[in-house]
Amino acid sequence: MTIAPIPEGASEEIPSLEARKEVTERSSPTGLLWMAAGLLTGVALSGLWLGLAALAAPLAAPAPPPGILLLGLLMGVGLFQEGRRINRGMPDIPLPAPTGSAQAWAFALLLLLAGGGAVVGQLAPAAPWLTLPFHAGIAVLGPLWWFNLLRQRLSSPWSRRRTWWGLGLGSLAAPALVLFLEGIALAGLGLGLLVARLVVEGPDFVRRWFPTGLPPGTPPVVYLERLLEDPWIWVALLIGGAGLVPLIEEAVKPLPAFLRPRVSTADRILYGALGGAGFAIAENLLVWTPGAPWVLIALGRLAVSALHIFNSALMGWAWEMLRRGRPLEGLGAYLLVVLVHGLWNAGALLLGIGSLDPFPDQVRVLAAFPVLIGMGAVGLAVLLGLGWALPALAGGEDPVELSAGGSSRGG
Repeated sequence: MTIAPIPEGASEEIPSLEARKEVTERSSPTGLLWMAAGLLTGVALSGLWLGLAALAAPLAAPAPPPGILLLGLLMGVGLFQEGRRINRGMPDIPLPAPTGSAQAWAFALLLLLAGGGAVVGQLAPAAPWLTLPFHAGIAVLGPLWWFNLLRQRLSSPWSRRRTWWGLGLGSLAAPALVLFLEGIALAGLGLGLLVARLVVEGPDFVRRWFPTGLPPGTPPVVYLERLLEDPWIWVALLIGGAGLVPLIEEAVKPLPAFLRPRVSTADRILYGALGGAGFAIAENLLVWTPGAPWVLIALGRLAVSALHIFNSALMGWAWEMLRRGRPLEGLGAYLLVVLVHGLWNAGALLLGIGSLDPFPDQVRVLAAFPVLIGMGAVGLAVLLGLGWALPALAGGEDPVELSAGGSSRGG
């Protein structure tokens, strides 16, 4: 879903009546587009959830994640309300600069949500839906906390309209495009590996997987143990999850940074970070696993949110380098974020598969130890990137001097 451009930049001045009329006449179509985007978001995601629920009921399948409805409510209302403000000729509102005390209070709230969800999960294990409010709080507030941390480090002014615009693209347009491209890429990967396997193994492939044949009317049964013993499955998972997925996601998530014409390097980084924050909010809301260890889920979503925001922010800088005729730096940054994302996904895949593997607990713990060390190193690199590397990259560039027309579009 494409969201209309920002009609004007942040301003603390209250315009005169004549100016308000002029802005209303100029921005009314844009405001209507924002309102339409908000309505379409709410209706489309609600309809999607109802359709999936209707399909799941007769099949006795799990209900679709409630995060679909929550995402539609959050972004639908936010975009619609901002569209009304634009339609009325109301100026953009500068966001207050994040302070250390405000960030500390917000982090304390995140810890309270994590602890509260853990307590509720222990007291009512048969009703996992009770943890949904805690999950939603961490899913939304976590990415925003990381974004504000980066905004504090960059000391860059920001505004409400810029925020909704970037979050809308990051949480709606980017995930839709990513799912489309990943579906094509993963289908191609699966087909390619299947053809390669048929060439290598020949008829033995069918006899190995279906020793009793394929009786008509009977669905084939594939056992988990056989899957885990098959090296081709591991190759497919690692190539797809640690290769194709990072390649596609890191090229699409910074969509807001790609669509801004002329902004400073710091703003380009923040636009990229907003795309990552929106993507993290959508992913966090959709990835809800009732019955899983709550604290691990909460900490994992906070870590993944930081990863998404750092990678997309660095891709915002990479795009600025490409615009300035420095392609090697831009390509190097892209390869770096793909590597970071790929290492994290590979660790998560190995941990997930290891929990299913029928090995003794001691073997699984010993195998998980180096994986956790590697994921911890990736997390430390992300923290250093958010707190030091990105501000250093932004600090060495002079801000872009915008014309009056460029400023009026919120660049």
